[in-house]
Amino acid sequence: MLPKFHAAFGAAALLIIATFWAATVTTIVIGDKYLIVMAKTGIAWGLWALISMLILTGLSGNRLGQNLRGPLIGAKQKRMKIIAFNGIIFLVPSALILLPLAMQGQGGLLYWSIQTVELLAGAANITLLSFNMRDGLRLSRRRAGSA
Repeated sequence: MLPKFHAAFGAAALLIIATFWAATVTTIVIGDKYLIVMAKTGIAWGLWALISMLILTGLSGNRLGQNLRGPLIGAKQKRMKIIAFNGIIFLVPSALILLPLAMQGQGGLLYWSIQTVELLAGAANITLLSFNMRDGLRLSRRRAGSA
């Protein structure tokens, strides 16, 4: 049952990050300041769900990989460290800084610099989480094949 929960937590985290990223890009393209503020508000509140899913993914992944070794496990663990670093150093602070700036209608150099960092770190985490999902599917196929 734990592998299914792990997969669900990881998929939810990936979906949340992809939704944040898509909402940001969409509202930037539309250019409506009200929509940008709404997206930034949703992202700031959505951090609770995202952080919960990432923690649950990490805890369940550690439990599942407790007795496993190999290149796929090592790669997943390495990527998770980068994902966590991006989240703690770039994504959460960016989300919390961009919201008040968007609410004030600021779109200057500071806003767009932070927004660029957020989009790049978000794209990196989407990519890394996708790779982890791919490798998790490979591991689950191996486990099913050996059972």
